[in-house]
Parts: sequence; C-alpha cells; structure tokens
Amino acid sequence: MQVILLEKVQNLGDLGDIVNVKNGYARNFLIPQQKASRATEDNIKAFEEKKAELVAKAKESQAAAEARAESVSGLEITIAANASPEGHLYGSVGPREISDKLTESGYPVDSSEVILSEGPFKDVGEFDVRLKFHADVEAVLKLTVEAETE
Repeated sequence: MQVILLEKVQNLGDLGDIVNVKNGYARNFLIPQQKASRATEDNIKAFEEKKAELVAKAKESQAAAEARAESVSGLEITIAANASPEGHLYGSVGPREISDKLTESGYPVDSSEVILSEGPFKDVGEFDVRLKFHADVEAVLKLTVEAETE
C-alpha cells in the first residue's frame, strides 16, 4: 500500500515521502496514529495544501523534544531494587521503573521513550540509558541500580 508520511517515521521516511508499506502496518499503525494517509490523488492534493502547516508543526515538536533532551542529558538517577548478595536482582529494572523515577524527579518521560537495547537490567551497577524523544532527538543519562537496604 502506498502512503504519504505526515511526519518523520524512523526507518521509513521523512515528512511528505510517498512510501510502500505492508497493508497491516498502514491500517493498524500509521493511519490510526495519524503518521500517514493513503496516497490517493485527493490526499496528495490535500497534503500539498497543508504541507507548510505540517512542516511548522514538525519543527515545533522537534524543538520541544530537543529542549526535553537537553534537560535530561547527563542526568544521573539511582534506583534501589531487591538484590541478592552477589548483586543479581530479584526481578529487573525496566523502562517503566526508569520513567517513573524520572517523572518523580520532575522530568516527565513516558516509558515508550526509554530505550533499553539489551533488555531490562538484572544486576546491580551503573548503566547508560538512551531516551528517544523524537525520530532525530536522543539523550543519554546515567542509571545506578543499587541493592535495597533494609
């Protein structure tokens, strides 16, 4: 299915690109999330009329994402978790715990913005965590997982 991208989609294309995607991806994700519309003649004409507005909206959202990334970049947070004497956690520290801790600290972050490429942390230690606020905007913060003291 051919669609017109209404915003930048990572690994797919930029605003205004007409791309071929699988039907399910378009129907179930891109179109309902208003990231794309079908590439019909009417939609292409409507897109050309609204292009300046969409470009301005995209620049505004990227600027907001850059401001958020700058505020959390280099931040250090500590999460205490129940751990064995060897340093293995009785559970894990994942995106939800990290986003909750950041939100609690005054930096509202959604758990979908926390990128853990190697999965949740299962050991005590220091880790770098990537936060992805926009297709082009990332920030890195330092996470320290320590054993809970009773």
